Amino acid sequence: MTESIEPHPSDLSPEEIDEIEEVTGQKSTIKKLRSAVFRGVLVVGALVLSGFILLSTFDDLDFQAIIDSVKSLDDAEFIALISMWIIWVTCQGLLTGALIRGLPVRRGVIAYLGPAGVTSVLPGPSDLPFRHKMFTTWGYSPSEATLAVAAGGVFSIGIKLVLPVVAAIGLLVSNTPIDGTMRTIVVVAVLVGVGVLGVAYVFGAERRTAWMGRMLTAVWAFVLRLLHKPDPPDLAAKMIDARAESIERLRDRWIIATWATVITAGSRFALLLMSVRFTGTPDSAISWPEVFVVYAIVQGLTVLPITAGDAGVSEVAYIGLLTAAAGSQYVNQITAAVLIFRVLTWVIIIPIGLGTLAVWQRVTARAARAAKSETGNLEQSSR
Repeated sequence: MTESIEPHPSDLSPEEIDEIEEVTGQKSTIKKLRSAVFRGVLVVGALVLSGFILLSTFDDLDFQAIIDSVKSLDDAEFIALISMWIIWVTCQGLLTGALIRGLPVRRGVIAYLGPAGVTSVLPGPSDLPFRHKMFTTWGYSPSEATLAVAAGGVFSIGIKLVLPVVAAIGLLVSNTPIDGTMRTIVVVAVLVGVGVLGVAYVFGAERRTAWMGRMLTAVWAFVLRLLHKPDPPDLAAKMIDARAESIERLRDRWIIATWATVITAGSRFALLLMSVRFTGTPDSAISWPEVFVVYAIVQGLTVLPITAGDAGVSEVAYIGLLTAAAGSQYVNQITAAVLIFRVLTWVIIIPIGLGTLAVWQRVTARAARAAKSETGNLEQSSR
């Protein structure tokens, strides 16, 4: 039995190497294309499934009535929505800029929109590499970029976890009747709040951080031994170093970042509330605190992105919860409101974000070519 011997790269001619690289590149492109098609089918499938669920749940759902509700917006309402959208995007830029020293808000907006266009199409943290690359091309060190990206994720996830807790406390303080599904939601929100407070307490002191690191290292080592893997590194030391570095770099930035996070969440909620009111659901049917509770709950539900842009999940949650609060007679108006809200916070982000990313990549490539050309000219003049 003969064994096939792989040729060493040094034994290959330049033509053969080029051919191998071309075939490898084609395979990589096909793999990426298949992945993109699969994700696209997943998004479409989620939207179709959500539409089926809504049609099966609400007998009064009427497409023509939904279209009429959307068309009922006048020019002033349309301008108000666009203005609030601009405020929301600017707040996102302020949040991004607050996490890295000296970054202008305009670049913060770019660092939000471009990667957001990617994550609106590809689920998961697909925006993080692009945002990190943007920071480094703007002259920040890899460690600064990494910390800013990680801190941005912490603030974004943190507000999604805190909002349901705030909504639950609001319901309890206002003596709002809580029964059935709402009782379960409030209990879950309170448990999430306890978990958030526990994490904050642990990382609030170096000694507690070290203790948690040792506990996690022991658990991780036990699992790895079961899998016959080598022991993990010392998590306690890594967590303490990460905590110290974060405190040092964000010492004078966390207040701005916190306020930017709150304002960003508030402006996004304002978009939802304006959409609900402009499409014909009055305050007598559902008050703004009730709309906020629904908004907060959906934010908590979408902490872990199942689909790109939370497609399907957000639509079912918003329409189902808002209609349950307002009454089924407003299902068409609420559906129209949710569609407007989702267009503003998801659909429109895709072309604007991807366009922003394309322009940034082109400008960056042009700057790199100019710098390379200038370096070559300097080398020639020095000879």
